[in-house]
Amino acid sequence: SYSYNLSEGANNISITSRDAAGNESSALSTTIVLDINTPEMPTLNAVVSPTNISPQILSGTKESNTSIWINGVEVISVNSDTTWSYSYNLSEGANNISITSHDAAGNESHAVTTTIEYDLDTYVDIGNTSGIENGTETHPFDSITEGIEAVTSGKSVIVAAGIYNEQLIINKGITLQGTSQENTLITGSSLTENLISLEADNITISGFTIDGDDSTSVGIYFDNCSFININNNLIKNNEDYGISYINSAPIIEDNTINDNSSCGIMIATNGAGIIRNNSIVSNLYGIRTYGDSCPEIRGNNISNNDTGIYCRESATPIISYNNISNNSGYGILIDDALDNSVKPDIGGGDGQSDGQNKIVGNSSYGVNNKTDRNVMAKNNWWGDTHGPKYPADSSSSGDWAYWDRTGGDIIFTPHLTTEP
Repeated sequence: SYSYNLSEGANNISITSRDAAGNESSALSTTIVLDINTPEMPTLNAVVSPTNISPQILSGTKESNTSIWINGVEVISVNSDTTWSYSYNLSEGANNISITSHDAAGNESHAVTTTIEYDLDTYVDIGNTSGIENGTETHPFDSITEGIEAVTSGKSVIVAAGIYNEQLIINKGITLQGTSQENTLITGSSLTENLISLEADNITISGFTIDGDDSTSVGIYFDNCSFININNNLIKNNEDYGISYINSAPIIEDNTINDNSSCGIMIATNGAGIIRNNSIVSNLYGIRTYGDSCPEIRGNNISNNDTGIYCRESATPIISYNNISNNSGYGILIDDALDNSVKPDIGGGDGQSDGQNKIVGNSSYGVNNKTDRNVMAKNNWWGDTHGPKYPADSSSSGDWAYWDRTGGDIIFTPHLTTEP
């Protein structure tokens, strides 16, 4: 073996052998071309970013007799073409792309680089008047309905501030996200029935004012849907209910629900879930729970309604840590309608409610039990250290715990002696 120093370009090499007597063999000839010049850097035509489309077609120009490599992987082999094109699969998020050319000798060009943001969320902005709409942040749709139709399940429809007068059907598991409830409005002007209907599992609605404009029946309605989360919305001015659901167990939290003609929240057949940390005011009924519904009602402000919480039929709600105050009729009304097996737990009952409700300032009764079964309402504040008024002793300045049927007492002791 021998280490031979090549010169750049063609190196013509002739190799012979000689014996001790000086006799020379026939020559073995070869040519080795030394190429140490890097090829020209390829070009890349303009790309679209952000985009919601994958794969993306990358294209440009290159030096003849070179290959194309993307992020260290050869995607187009050496050929004589001076243009190139490749279908590139994007990953969600930022895609950093480096493109080089290699010649036959293995020399690599300098890299041309770009970043493509692949965003599977869909964007909506009623203020987009450009005439170009593809659901990207740069070119959003101008209606929420278009966004819902286009978005992939599991992703979000991001809605910019504005007033959107449209009726929505959400039939895939998505997040519908408004900029804020103060400036992102879904309205029901001149519309009827449900303003928003949910027809799938795994739906979140957040950051809107949902205003029925005294026209639509229900702000949000759903039946037999799982993993529903409704949070940080203002829901108002519906002809019947702000939210109504059956056969579902949603989480409804941190909303303001007011000025709905019938109920702030209506829970019926097999309705469960958690209703917490909401402000439910100025409705006919703040919360109405009936059928065999069994929601957990916890930590809400339920005030200035006609009736704060209305329980009937076979409902078994668990009621704790709420401010149930200043309702013009009843704080909590337990009705004997229909099968008369209604049994709310307001504290210390079968549902393991902690009580801790503040039941004060309700004009008729704090709690009125119209059934012939005892209702558990322990560990609550009634507005007086001595507890509530009740049929045998009305001397307290607190709210009434009222019943008038044999066997239908309200078990309110022990009660809180200070406001929680």
